[in-house]
Amino acid sequence: MKKQIPNILSAIRLAMIPIFIYVFFLGTDKRLLALLVFALASSTDILDGYLARRYNWVTPLGKLLDPIADKLMQAAVILCLTIENSNNILFIWIAILFIIKETAMAVGSLIVIRKKHDIAVSNWYGKAATVAFFCITAVLINSQNTTLNLFLGVLLALVLVTALLLYYFRVFRGVYGIKWRK
Repeated sequence: MKKQIPNILSAIRLAMIPIFIYVFFLGTDKRLLALLVFALASSTDILDGYLARRYNWVTPLGKLLDPIADKLMQAAVILCLTIENSNNILFIWIAILFIIKETAMAVGSLIVIRKKHDIAVSNWYGKAATVAFFCITAVLINSQNTTLNLFLGVLLALVLVTALLLYYFRVFRGVYGIKWRK
């Protein structure tokens, strides 16, 4: 049963997604609460990863459930910020970049599974990108400063592009040696 604790934490993170969305759209006076839900969901990500690795509670379900919960939570945050800032083309581009990045990483992961019979696990720059994503979006969730939001939006776009490039060159081509042509 203990081995399932990380999976339970991932499931809790999944359950927090609609809660975050609901609280986010309650109004700007409730943003601190939305930020708290987001921070709590992010802490379950840290805790489940720690427990899975520390006590060797890694399961095949967890290898799939954890990144799905992470990506869906990130997608919810991006979606909420994009809807709120729909008059700002930068946030629409951030949403598009996010979709491109996640689609490319999902396709890359499927190729790795098919060709190498392995599941690509997270690495230091993936974790760094997740921390940067959390820090930037945490400020954006609670900020009404247009200039700061613009700066952080550009920074978030750079984080997304950098994460995609690092994934492609370090994991897809580097670790697994997969090339598009022979």
